[in-house]
Amino acid sequence: MENIVLTIGGLLKSFGWSDLFFFAVTLLLIVLLVYIIYMIKIEDEDVEPVKNKATIKTSPVKNEPVKSLSKIVDELEANYKPKPIDLSEYEKEQENTAIISYKELLEKASNNIYYDDEYDSGFDDVLIQKVDNKESRTQELVDLPKAVMMSYESEEEFYRALKVLQKNLVR
Repeated sequence: MENIVLTIGGLLKSFGWSDLFFFAVTLLLIVLLVYIIYMIKIEDEDVEPVKNKATIKTSPVKNEPVKSLSKIVDELEANYKPKPIDLSEYEKEQENTAIISYKELLEKASNNIYYDDEYDSGFDDVLIQKVDNKESRTQELVDLPKAVMMSYESEEEFYRALKVLQKNLVR
């Protein structure tokens, strides 16, 4: 018996702290896994329907009979009353002025949208229309100035000037 104790002690001394920590965590996880399986098994036994009508199971928390899940669902469906939603004034205003459909959007747009009748989207099931901005009578098209791109040489000079500026700021 003494040899066994000395052998186990020598074995434990040969392990480092990280090895012992790993073994302890592994043992803890195994115990936790067994406990979870045990709780699931107990829960499954409580949910099974009562086979003998003379015995009625009661819940451990209250002295009420345990109801089957289907009875609870049926009661919820029969007696469900949605909780009223308390809206703030802003939310009420947004709810009243919200556009909820494309038809309402078109009605609120006051018919200022014109479509290109010759546009064919290629889809038969879905109606896709192209907006015709040229025929819009609500605003005139504005000719925007064209953007002028810098030449490559100008960009190189600009970057050189930035490098010089950066060197001067570092000093």
